Amino acid sequence: MQLFAIADPHLAQGTAEKSMEKFGPQWAGHPRPMAAAWRERVTDDDLVLIAGDISWAIRLEAALPDLDFLAALPGTKVMIKGNHDYWWNSISKVRAALPNRFFAVQGDAVLVNGIVVCGTRLWDVPDVSFSDLIDWREDHEDSKPAEPTDEEVAQVALQNERIYRREVARLDRSLRQASQLRDASRATTIVAMTHYPPCAADLEANELTDLFERHAVDHVVFGHLHGLLPGVRPFGRRAGVSYHLTSCDFLDFQPLPIMTLS
Repeated sequence: MQLFAIADPHLAQGTAEKSMEKFGPQWAGHPRPMAAAWRERVTDDDLVLIAGDISWAIRLEAALPDLDFLAALPGTKVMIKGNHDYWWNSISKVRAALPNRFFAVQGDAVLVNGIVVCGTRLWDVPDVSFSDLIDWREDHEDSKPAEPTDEEVAQVALQNERIYRREVARLDRSLRQASQLRDASRATTIVAMTHYPPCAADLEANELTDLFERHAVDHVVFGHLHGLLPGVRPFGRRAGVSYHLTSCDFLDFQPLPIMTLS
């Protein structure tokens, strides 16, 4: 069995007016090459982690075609919520709507195919910026924003701090559950998923890296970053923990093999 990961599929099977092509030509018709690469690499025995931004839908009912699209691809899936997953309101309703062999994690942990998977959406980590890694094109809809005022900076920082602290608490809770699951099941691997990157690209230590190390996490999988400069390969391995950026455009829309289990 292999473990794969991919993030930010940004599907719109039930939301036809949405398109990712405005974010660059590489996104043109992206579900087709992503599905083709998935079928080529992944088997039904494998496990695929999907680190958020699943669907552009606003309501759960409208997201169901996107979930069915992913469910039809090989492998068992585990997903977390991304910042654009507005359809994901109640975790109990999401889980009740999921197809067979499809799991959702939100501040907790699950044991799937002998691997403990935990995580939460997270939020922008304070004092961490990826601006220098992004290819800010003039024709990009997310072009580099104008400089905000000092008051706007202060207001946004306060709001972000509140959301971030809540997400850190959820991550801590999920890691505690993961550790308990590992001990109870004798699983050998813990994988944490966050949508937002949990640390700087150079893996400078922070409270989140400390959490992962304290709970002996093996891999951390995340997405959210798009449009990186050509040749940029951020993150890596720190203190026994491997950090994987899995935004689908960064991966050329191919699920990333993380590890193989016998």
